[in-house]
Amino acid sequence: MNRTAAVAALLAVVVAGLALSGVFAGPAAEPAAGNVAGDSLIAVNSDYRLWPHTSRSRSVEGRTLAINLVVHADANATRAAIEGDTAGDWEGTPPDEAAATVDDGDQVREFVARDWRDAHSSLRYSYVEGPTGGRWLDETFELHDGRYLGVRDHLRAYEAPDGEYTAIQAHEEYYDWFRLRHTVPDIDAPATRLEDEFTESDRATEVRREYRGIDGGRSDGWLSVIELAAAAALAGTLLGRRTREAALDLARRLRTDASRHAAAATLGVALGAVLLGVRVAGVTLEAALPGLSPKAIASPLYLVLAAGLPALVVWRAPRADPAAAAVAVVVGLGAGFLADFAALGVAVPPDLILHRAALLAALGVVAIGRAVTDRPVTAVGLAAWAVGLALPLANVV
Repeated sequence: MNRTAAVAALLAVVVAGLALSGVFAGPAAEPAAGNVAGDSLIAVNSDYRLWPHTSRSRSVEGRTLAINLVVHADANATRAAIEGDTAGDWEGTPPDEAAATVDDGDQVREFVARDWRDAHSSLRYSYVEGPTGGRWLDETFELHDGRYLGVRDHLRAYEAPDGEYTAIQAHEEYYDWFRLRHTVPDIDAPATRLEDEFTESDRATEVRREYRGIDGGRSDGWLSVIELAAAAALAGTLLGRRTREAALDLARRLRTDASRHAAAATLGVALGAVLLGVRVAGVTLEAALPGLSPKAIASPLYLVLAAGLPALVVWRAPRADPAAAAVAVVVGLGAGFLADFAALGVAVPPDLILHRAALLAALGVVAIGRAVTDRPVTAVGLAAWAVGLALPLANVV
């Protein structure tokens, strides 16, 4: 394949990848505006029926994810049970305390619990309807287990006005550096993990699933219902910490049979290392600086990706064979993408995979242009890269 054909092929991949990842797609379908329809409400052993969804606004127009758990208790008891405080006074028991006294102080229990902490994120609402009419509810509390700049389980809880139940929207999310926000790959797995914690402990007298025919918001129609145990019975060992074992491949070296490809190999390894280094740096800084907003950490690290990756290609590609440089970019950075997703342990939506393929192709064009000192080709590749970065920020991808 000659040089012109190779560039054309890479540009075709850019266009196809961006198109399939959402560039030409219309806006996502939203529920119709207006009041919440009565037939979309579900009864939850209370005077207040629940709209089993969350919304970006106090309207069905902003519907996002489906409610997937209901705990028959008020918000304080629900939160205490989730955090593993069987005495109900979660504020007085540090989460890292190895033992706690139950009832009269003579019995000591040891427990291993997930590291649930307060979460702060975009406001979401839910809706209930009762004897005095309908009302939109703000989040009563938010908890998360994991890292904001890595992967985490995120819970939003909404207490019914009469305190008879607390509705929970649980989802798994990971921070996507090219969207500068969280991506939600799943809502079923985190609900199941929380359900399993209650099943395997004495914090609940009953954990069951009820089919409610919930439509939309990624729901499969089922709702997990948890009946909390009385405080005096909550003395068992708390199990259920999720362990993650993911190996980060920080140095996937290209093995070639000639020294002339050393520059290309170094470029590929450097691109993958920068991508993974940003993830590791983000999670490390978030843990080391708990008082600092994660977004303040993410902003400069994003610039490392947005400007640093093409700068590396512009700097190193002239020293490499054109074909080897393009392959190095695609293989090295592509391996970094795969290692990043593997380390997070999440299912990546297909449109984001296509978007990453388009970004790889764009940098491949830059590599070819720089390797053959062709400024127009380099400019086209950089323009494609810029478009690829702008689309997710504009919420197109």
